[in-house]
Amino acid sequence: MADAFPVCFPNQLRQHLRALRKRHGLTQAQLGALIGVSQARIAEIEANPGLVNFEQLMKLLSVLGVSLTLQEGTAAPAATSVTAARTSKPRATKPQPKAVSRQPEVPPASRRSFVARPKKGSW
Repeated sequence: MADAFPVCFPNQLRQHLRALRKRHGLTQAQLGALIGVSQARIAEIEANPGLVNFEQLMKLLSVLGVSLTLQEGTAAPAATSVTAARTSKPRATKPQPKAVSRQPEVPPASRRSFVARPKKGSW
């Protein structure tokens, strides 16, 4: 059976890409040459794979011998919480006191008034 690399968060993709490259014994420069980009671009992709365009990501995955598969999960955590929120009865909550923003006291001697002056050359 083939290995599975589940990805739920962007930082997981970063780890998988680096591990797959190393598993194939490739340097960033060698991998870049295989897909037609520079070593610096491979470093950028590994550092932040969320910013790579889809075409480059697919080329990269193909060279590394893996494919992208979309699989519907049994229950997504976000969907479960939304469903639970809709089906549960609303709870009574205590009203929270309103926050009062207070400005620090400034002694009168240190207060300065602002006078708008025209910019140089505009007179």
